[in-house]
Amino acid sequence: MRRTKEEAELTRQVIMGRGLELFAEQGVAATRLSDIAKAAGFTRGAIYWHFKNKWDLFDAICEFYSQPFKTLSDACLSDQEQDPLGKLRELLVRLLCKVEQDRNFCRMMLMFIRESSGVTAGGTAEPVARFMEYQHQRRLGVIHNAIRRGQLPPTADAEAASWLIKAMVDGFVTSWLQRAEYFSISSNADVFVDTVIASLSALQPVPDSVDDEVCAV
Repeated sequence: MRRTKEEAELTRQVIMGRGLELFAEQGVAATRLSDIAKAAGFTRGAIYWHFKNKWDLFDAICEFYSQPFKTLSDACLSDQEQDPLGKLRELLVRLLCKVEQDRNFCRMMLMFIRESSGVTAGGTAEPVARFMEYQHQRRLGVIHNAIRRGQLPPTADAEAASWLIKAMVDGFVTSWLQRAEYFSISSNADVFVDTVIASLSALQPVPDSVDDEVCAV
C-alpha cells in the first residue's frame, strides 16, 4: 500500500528527529545510518528513501531549524532595510532564547558547534564547511548593509565582524550548555547580544606593517 504524503512527511520528521539526537550526542562522523534507522524504528531503506546519506540528513536538519529565522535574516540583508543592525540584534536574541526554550533547536546548535569547531577527527567536513561559508556570506552582507546605513564605520573589518559574531554566539551557547544551572541564556540574551553588536564598531583592519611585526615576533 502506498504511503500518503502526510505519512511520508511524518516518517521524514521522525528520521530527522532521531538523527538530530544522535548527531548532537556523538557527532555526525561517528553516527551510522543504521544507528538512526534503529533509533527511529525504520529500515535503512526507509532512511535512503528520504536522504541520500547522513550528510544529506545533516543539511536537511540545518535547513529545517534555520527556516524560522529566514524572514529576519532576509530583512537584515534587504537594501530597503533602514535598521539592519537592529534586525540582526533581534535575530540573535531570538536565536539565544530558542536555544533554552526548544530542546531540539538546542540539539541542532550543539550539533553544528561540534561539527564546525574543526576539532573532530579529520577536521571540518565539506558539508559543514559549505554551510559555514553560506552563513558567513550572509553575515558579511549584514555588516556591509550596516556600513552603508552608517550604523558601522566604513573602516569596520567585515570579515572579522562576521567571525566575531559566530565565535561569541557559539561561546555563549557552549558556556550555557556546560553550566545551564548557573544562568539563563534567554534572560541574558539582550545583554549578550548588545555586547556583540557594540564590539563590531571596534573592529578595524590591522595595517600590514603591524602584521609583519607580529609575525616577526
